[in-house]
Amino acid sequence: MLKLIAAILMLIDHTGAKLLPDLFVLRIIGRLSFPIFAYIVAKGAKRTRDLDIYISRMIIFAFLSQIPFVYSSYGLDITSLSAVELIYKSFLPGIVFFAPPSIAGHPGLNVGFTFAFALMAIKLLERSKIDKNNKVEVGLNYIGVFAMMLLAFFLHTDYAAYGVAMVLVFYNFSVYKKDISAKIVYILPLLINISTMIIQLFTLFSIPLIRRFDDVKSNILPRWAFYAFYPVHMLILGFIMRNYL
Repeated sequence: MLKLIAAILMLIDHTGAKLLPDLFVLRIIGRLSFPIFAYIVAKGAKRTRDLDIYISRMIIFAFLSQIPFVYSSYGLDITSLSAVELIYKSFLPGIVFFAPPSIAGHPGLNVGFTFAFALMAIKLLERSKIDKNNKVEVGLNYIGVFAMMLLAFFLHTDYAAYGVAMVLVFYNFSVYKKDISAKIVYILPLLINISTMIIQLFTLFSIPLIRRFDDVKSNILPRWAFYAFYPVHMLILGFIMRNYL
């Protein structure tokens, strides 16, 4: 059920961002979506029988979603690009060493990459538990976790280091403890721009939803459908935005 709720909230958020930017309330409602997805990813990392397979699946999802993510980016002019240019330039975020061939105003990398970096960070954390008696190995693993956050930041993934940290918070702390909201608040000032902090604070309202609907079963859609929903709804919203607005 949580996946369905998160998907609906994401659709509301992206509809507001791409089709109805003046209707700000849609973006506020949409703030609840990402923390729920972050919780789902963290929970999946705990429950999976093979974390490497989970990481691989997330990377595949990220690559398949990148072109729809760029195509649906609000205000990005791609009219002068051929189909081939759009495909390969979608994977070149506008950072220093990609700047010359990148699309002007490139939105960065989609949230699938953020979650992939978060899962890699989780793997490093688990490895540090195994090597807990080896201080050097533990230190290197924690440096690796920080490196995953830096990669998300410098590659301009959606939600960037904040997104990686959110997954790690859910992985390490129970949502059923009263202090989970406070722990999320603690990382917000460190990882997001002050100008966006007010709207991001609405993410805290996702905690009651998670507590209420966690483990409530829903057989409406199979698991693969939720992976497909992200790029498909991006393509549809992008098509409407570029042809009818």
